[in-house]
Amino acid sequence: MIRIFAIFAFLICATTALAQSYPEYNSTTVNDYAGLLDDASEARLVAQLEELKKDTGIEMTVLTLSRQDMFAPDQTIEQFATGLFNEWGIGNKTSNDGVLVLVMHTDRIMRIELGGSYGRDWDRTTAKVIDRSFLPAFGEDRYQDGIEAGVTDTIEAIVTPFLAGEEAPSGGEGDNWIFAIVAAVFAGIGALIFKDKFVKLRKCPECGTRHLNRSRHIKNSATKTSTGNGDMITECSNCSYRSVVPYTISRVSSSKSSSSFGGGSSGGGGASGKW
Repeated sequence: MIRIFAIFAFLICATTALAQSYPEYNSTTVNDYAGLLDDASEARLVAQLEELKKDTGIEMTVLTLSRQDMFAPDQTIEQFATGLFNEWGIGNKTSNDGVLVLVMHTDRIMRIELGGSYGRDWDRTTAKVIDRSFLPAFGEDRYQDGIEAGVTDTIEAIVTPFLAGEEAPSGGEGDNWIFAIVAAVFAGIGALIFKDKFVKLRKCPECGTRHLNRSRHIKNSATKTSTGNGDMITECSNCSYRSVVPYTISRVSSSKSSSSFGGGSSGGGGASGKW
């Protein structure tokens, strides 16, 4: 009987372990596994996050996935983001000030997960950043616009004041409208400047629905001395449409700042949003 119970317990644990896993990271800045960013947009984000790390020591990373059930179908997005954050060890181990921006395209849900040092007082500000900078663009399938604007807003509204020792905004309504107008103006200017560079996820050419998913299949990884190559695969989850387009992977920069995170952790702080 004891042996049967032990086997049963082992099977339960094994099943749970298989059901809850996390993707590996190839970069400490941007891992666009859902294929939402073109090369120019990804390069801008990488440069921005590398500069943030160099200037402040803050590790901030962007991860895009198609859907969560490929990794942890029985977890909430909050549980998944916290577990992934801690599995990767985002941020400095001592200061615990890392930031994760997680976007899941097919699930139409995202989360900003904050390191443990921010405290839960910053959750309200995080929710406002998501609502004003990420979700409006995501709702129109302008993922590059939303991610770039949202990352900038996260740095300016959360990371910068936190580093300056400021307390999280109390949530008073008096000045919110002013901040919202300023944010909207800058977002509009950014859209006018970069609108021709953004690639919008369009309707499926066969069935006409917005169920296109993009993924990248790497054939040959890039090195410091040679480029790599792979296929950009676009598929429709509503019909049989499938397109495969070859692409080139830029050579690995010799100035890459870090190949691994600093061992930071999160206590579950942050906010989520749906579109």
